[in-house]
Amino acid sequence: MSGKRLALVLSLGVLALIGAAIAVVLTLALLRSQTASALDEAVSEATEGHRFELLRFEFTHLPNRLLTEIARWFDDDELNDDAALERWFTAREESNRKPAERALERAIARSASAMGLDSPLPLFGDVQLQWPPVDVDLGETLRVLAVSPRNEVRLVRTVLLSSDIAADQFERLEAIVEADGEWAAWVTTIGGVALYPAPVVSSRDYLRTLQIMAHEWTHHYLGFYPLGLSYGRGPEMRTINETVADIVGDELGLQAALTIEAELPVADNPERQALLARTDPILRSLRLEVDELLAQGKVDEAEQRMEAARQELAEAGRPFRKINQAFLAFRGGYGASGSSASEWGPRLIALRESSDSLAHFVEQVRGINSPAEADRLLPR
Repeated sequence: MSGKRLALVLSLGVLALIGAAIAVVLTLALLRSQTASALDEAVSEATEGHRFELLRFEFTHLPNRLLTEIARWFDDDELNDDAALERWFTAREESNRKPAERALERAIARSASAMGLDSPLPLFGDVQLQWPPVDVDLGETLRVLAVSPRNEVRLVRTVLLSSDIAADQFERLEAIVEADGEWAAWVTTIGGVALYPAPVVSSRDYLRTLQIMAHEWTHHYLGFYPLGLSYGRGPEMRTINETVADIVGDELGLQAALTIEAELPVADNPERQALLARTDPILRSLRLEVDELLAQGKVDEAEQRMEAARQELAEAGRPFRKINQAFLAFRGGYGASGSSASEWGPRLIALRESSDSLAHFVEQVRGINSPAEADRLLPR
């Protein structure tokens, strides 16, 4: 390897660490909220022994990734990405996970570049590259505890939980937070989270896996622009960020899937799509009803309505373990979902449809730093 090439490798390694550090800071900002001390104590008690150890995760993964990337510069052998992906998505053996991660990351990186989503290299503006590097971990399944006041649908706390907490423990954690009658709590498994690397749940549907990966990479990308930096400035900015990540992630993930020649499993379930089409309007209408009831101070009536809707959805073939204010607050942040009642979803989708390309859409939205700025930019 030439001295010039080695210098570039080391420079990229340093920049990757800087980017990762920024991602960590952003993650901490996303998880931070101002709440009453009584809630702090309840959440701490509920999550004791189950909180996700962020620093250990970062210090474990970042050095390994940096060494792997540097080693790849010395090894010019072509990797058989298709074979690695076939082994992972069919056999699902742990020994195949790392090669599959790298193959999926390369697919997204190639597609991001092809779709015009490259960025100027910091300090070297004339050099364009896919930035920040796509980095995921398919071995970590995380949970999240979401908390909302009972008298309004508003996300006041999210706490990442480790994968060792079983589903039968969810209600115990929720009960501790809800004990004083002021808060609604909800624990669920999440598909991905924008740490660095991003933990992503890999289902046997490789297209969905790629779309979740692309969603989390979009958060990493936006972290260098006003939109991502504004994530923690209230529920509207969270919704705008998550909706943009959904739009970009779905399109970028699909493009990445088209570059893979291996025959891999992908979900193609018309019945599932028909079920969502029937039941998403129930969830969307429920959110509007609950907001109206809570605005009138009718907390008990709102909770009765949520339980009735849960039973209705279960009878329709879409069961949820629990529907409460925290459930609605957490899920409501994804405006592109058919079940969302947010105005930002349809408006952002309309902007994407009127944009010349995905890159053009991203260029327009990444500078948004407030709901007022979004309102000026987005079509009605």
